[in-house]
Amino acid sequence: MSLIFGKRVFDSLNKLITEEFTVAYTFLAMSSVLADMGLEGCSLWAEAQSEKRVMRSMRVYRHIRLRNGRVRFLQIPSPKQDWRAPLHIFEEIFKIEQRISANIIAIYEFTLGDKDYQTKGMIEWFIEDQMKNEAFTEDLLNRFRKMQTTDLGVFMFDEEMERKVSRDNFKEIT
Repeated sequence: MSLIFGKRVFDSLNKLITEEFTVAYTFLAMSSVLADMGLEGCSLWAEAQSEKRVMRSMRVYRHIRLRNGRVRFLQIPSPKQDWRAPLHIFEEIFKIEQRISANIIAIYEFTLGDKDYQTKGMIEWFIEDQMKNEAFTEDLLNRFRKMQTTDLGVFMFDEEMERKVSRDNFKEIT
């Protein structure tokens, strides 16, 4: 452990790196399953979200390295790969976003307790980004629940997702 960080902050930052990579891996699995379901737009969106999670992981990694910390690499578990319906995928995405939001808030509280103002500033960016993610995925989930009552509704939703990804060309869309 680096003496630059308090133990709780350091441990939670390393856990956040692993968690973001785990979520990236999960989004890739979701992308593959969505493609198999014929939902290319949703698949592209999940793939773009995976890329975003890798970038977020790297942001934390660079923060630790810039402060002369030594990152601890933790094991990344295999993602689930057996969703039966797109609704189940979007429900899981929302649960993931809620879990990450809670973890980021905990890190923020640790930075306050440790008076780690450099990390506090970095985590404030994560809080803002994560709140957008959570609100956006809740909106997607609610819209998908309404549209999934017909096959046409599902395909309209999929086309909308594809337009969003194409328009933003895999840039941050939330």
